[in-house]
Amino acid sequence: MDATLDELLDRCVSYHGHLCMGQTLGVRLALKGMELIGTSNPRQMIALIENDRCIADAIQIVTGTRIGRRSAKLVDLGKMAATFLNCETGVSWRVNIRQVDPAAKHGEAACRSVLCVPDAELLSWRRVRVQLKPEEMPGRPKKTVECACCGEKVFDNKDVAGADGPLCRACADGTYCVELTKEEE
Repeated sequence: MDATLDELLDRCVSYHGHLCMGQTLGVRLALKGMELIGTSNPRQMIALIENDRCIADAIQIVTGTRIGRRSAKLVDLGKMAATFLNCETGVSWRVNIRQVDPAAKHGEAACRSVLCVPDAELLSWRRVRVQLKPEEMPGRPKKTVECACCGEKVFDNKDVAGADGPLCRACADGTYCVELTKEEE
């Protein structure tokens, strides 16, 4: 990467909308993860991000991975951590934030100062094995079926078996939203 740490953080802030400690920590997680797996090429890596907060945006910006390209995946465990997988070598490392002082200041100077903290003080990392199914990898869908109930397309083995054919998970198990009646609209 040719960009300075401050430039990377500025790109993240521009995308995310504000500077916060999560942006700074996401930058640091992403940089360490790429160093450990030996690539900064977004087409050669997958980032499995463990929370849906500020670090997720920063990790995607720094690594160039994207949920829509299936190279960034949200595995929401509510943790300040991510696992980075080199798709070509199979090498993967999980990187997490050690402990950030809850009383720490969160102004711009405090956020930017974290860019200079040594890796060993800020982060922990360990070698892990990531087992993804072929249909979870980046690229074109491996399988597409039509839900026997709602008729919508379901990609990459995300369907479940139903009595009358494949079902989307929403039809099989219920969904996160409920359609409004005319009176409710």
